[in-house]
Amino acid sequence: MKVRRQNRKEPSRRMGVGRAFNNSNRPSVIRSTLVTGVNPAKSKSQPCNLIKNSLSIGTWNVRSLESTSSKLYELSTAETHRPGIDEILLDNGGLLINSGRTDGIRRQGVGLFLSKKIKNSLISYIPVSERILSVRLHSKHINISVIVAYAPTEDANDDAKTDFYQQLSDVFRDLAKQDIKLMCGDFNARVTSDNQLWSGVIGSHSLHSSANENGKKLMDFCALHRLTIGGTLFQHRDVHKGTWKSPDGKTVTQIDHVCISTDCDSALIPLL
Repeated sequence: MKVRRQNRKEPSRRMGVGRAFNNSNRPSVIRSTLVTGVNPAKSKSQPCNLIKNSLSIGTWNVRSLESTSSKLYELSTAETHRPGIDEILLDNGGLLINSGRTDGIRRQGVGLFLSKKIKNSLISYIPVSERILSVRLHSKHINISVIVAYAPTEDANDDAKTDFYQQLSDVFRDLAKQDIKLMCGDFNARVTSDNQLWSGVIGSHSLHSSANENGKKLMDFCALHRLTIGGTLFQHRDVHKGTWKSPDGKTVTQIDHVCISTDCDSALIPLL
């Protein structure tokens, strides 16, 4: 999907931390030293680190993440299986931000890839947990807050799902109110195509006719926080809607989603 340009007056400033982080203070706001910040005194009118044009975004459901190659400007990844909290400059010039487990176990994990073209728009990020990463980007008129999320599976117990969405709500309440909100990732959620009861939350083009339990939780969350599930807005062939395929290739579902502030959903443009 693409997001037409939007942004804010105050340019981001360069503030440094190292590449290795102390996980004991998690979550905390981190400002990267691996990207070039703008000098407000030198270039207030035309800062070098803002998103000026359309932003191509996507979500990638991976089983592990050893390398990243993408033509997208911004790519969220779920279940990276990469432990720890780090940021990596890639060979293609992009930046990968990872929020994984702090016990060294290679499970869960979420990340955000920023292309070489837009990585310097990074203002800050918060590695909330191995399931949630919050990133703020500097855009031309209204800044963009991006949440990358990996929800518990449909079979997970209710307490795990409740804790996840409670933590996600806490993160959303702390976002800058004036920002455009984007939420991307693997929600293990099938949402319905019947949008009569979910006006403003979904369109009528979901791959599925009915929602699973995770889908209902996602729709409830989006209704509460005024988000629209972007993949349901556009009429595509079913073969282009699926985001996950079973190992035997017999099951295809649409469980990964890109959500946007409802009052900005008209800014979404399908890439297909």
